Amino acid sequence: IGSIVPQVADAQLLSLLSGMNPNARTKSIVDSMMKILKLLNPLIIILEGDGDIDPSSWSLLAEIMQRAKEECPTIMIIVSSRNSPTITSAASNLRRNAVQVKLTPFEKNETEQYLRFLLRIEDTEVGIDQRLIDVVHDRANGCPLFIESVARWAHEKNLIEFVEGSKKMTLKMLDERSDDVTDAIPRELSNILLAP
Repeated sequence: IGSIVPQVADAQLLSLLSGMNPNARTKSIVDSMMKILKLLNPLIIILEGDGDIDPSSWSLLAEIMQRAKEECPTIMIIVSSRNSPTITSAASNLRRNAVQVKLTPFEKNETEQYLRFLLRIEDTEVGIDQRLIDVVHDRANGCPLFIESVARWAHEKNLIEFVEGSKKMTLKMLDERSDDVTDAIPRELSNILLAP
């Protein structure tokens, strides 16, 4: 509530709500919040963390979503969590309408597809050298944001080139004695992000 209702109102809000039973308190808070949320429609509320949402907050979210159907129909609540959050029985209506989306690291084939997009490879006859896929996937641990960072960094450093003979995007040879540029791409992502 503190991140939605201004802090100035916290003390006043609490003094107004003291002595109320929990259901009446939840209804009163939702009445106040709906006045604000109507003005912000459409709205997405994102709750980050490990799903450690207390039962009273679940009740509040359930009441907001129940009322939103009538008063501001374009509202969405997103709860990010490493594990499936435990939704209390008071918020059972949220469970019925919930869509769980599980995000996992990319597999190598997905890294390759994303590299094709990032390197703007539209020609289906043009491939990506397996070493390039391996090194980017290894450095990024399959995370799309990090894949983009590694690919952008390598591209800006001119470490990626198109080889006409093989029709592949590949890691550039650093010099005539070495054909392995993988050592030039730092293993630690922080080194890539902080590199000049």
